[in-house]
Amino acid sequence: MTVVYLLCYPAVAVSTLAVAADTLMIANTLASMQPRRRGHATPFQWRLAAAEPERWRAAAEVIRAEVVGLDALAQADSDSMVVIGPPLFDHIAGLELLLSQIDAERAAIAAAAANGALLVAPFTAVALLVGLTLPKPWRLAVPWLIANWMRAGEPARRLPADQAIVESGNLLSARAMEQIHALMQRAVARMAGDALARTVGNTLLDQPERGAALKIWLRAGDAPRESVVLRARRHLQQHLAEPYDLTRLAAVAATSERTLLRHFMKSVGMSPLQFLHKLRAERACHLLEVTTLSLTAIAEQCGYQDMSAFRSVVRKHTGLPPGAHRRAHSVRAELRAGVA
Repeated sequence: MTVVYLLCYPAVAVSTLAVAADTLMIANTLASMQPRRRGHATPFQWRLAAAEPERWRAAAEVIRAEVVGLDALAQADSDSMVVIGPPLFDHIAGLELLLSQIDAERAAIAAAAANGALLVAPFTAVALLVGLTLPKPWRLAVPWLIANWMRAGEPARRLPADQAIVESGNLLSARAMEQIHALMQRAVARMAGDALARTVGNTLLDQPERGAALKIWLRAGDAPRESVVLRARRHLQQHLAEPYDLTRLAAVAATSERTLLRHFMKSVGMSPLQFLHKLRAERACHLLEVTTLSLTAIAEQCGYQDMSAFRSVVRKHTGLPPGAHRRAHSVRAELRAGVA
């Protein structure tokens, strides 16, 4: 199990530490879904670390963690991670004053790094590392907010300004606050393996190709609540595994087949049968991503007895055959094959 220390100090952006803790909690939850990990300890445990633990009890209750002193942080080793929250300041002079007041925290960071602990520094948290003696080789991401200040304190070779996220030895850093999730995903990969990190990324990070699949649900101009089209859509959604029957569908919608087809095409932009295939493909993708059911079982649950038809529908919807979609997007990715 990896012990994660969330470093607290005056003027730290506590919300960033909460995001890190939430990401680790999600990683633990996803790991518990993996057949190989059932019955085993969760991969991550986190705690706050501070010079004055009592001051941070309230924050610890929110983050659901205990608080330890800096001596525990200084003893963190290669099985540990240290997440440094970025400082809040209004000008460089304020940042420098803050840094002068947290020598003990910075010394604990340096000690943990020397022991092999993984350091995670999002956004301006890199300021706490400037000037420290860290294991070589190491480099830091460069937030634009403090770029000039960093350049005055570190040689240019250690400041790759063109990289949003920098991995260097046992140090991970990011130049923007918005990259905290991506940064934590990489930290998960380092400490718990690529497979779990991919599931975390598939869960938390934006997947542009999936946005297209939502268009059918967000389409503007839906018919009124009790409309012909809405009744037909509800029926298809509730009976998507059953054979398509236009006559029955028209009867459920209380209209003629011709009228149903006309209204459906105008409102949804496709025929009822095409809409049903969309529903089935969405259902298939969901089952591929969150279950370990066989392709045959998934096809049957989605109304397909013909595997070639099932594969064709999934490929048309996602651009990938069912097996490839599962490998790319499954919450249990690679684990069916026993990949760690």
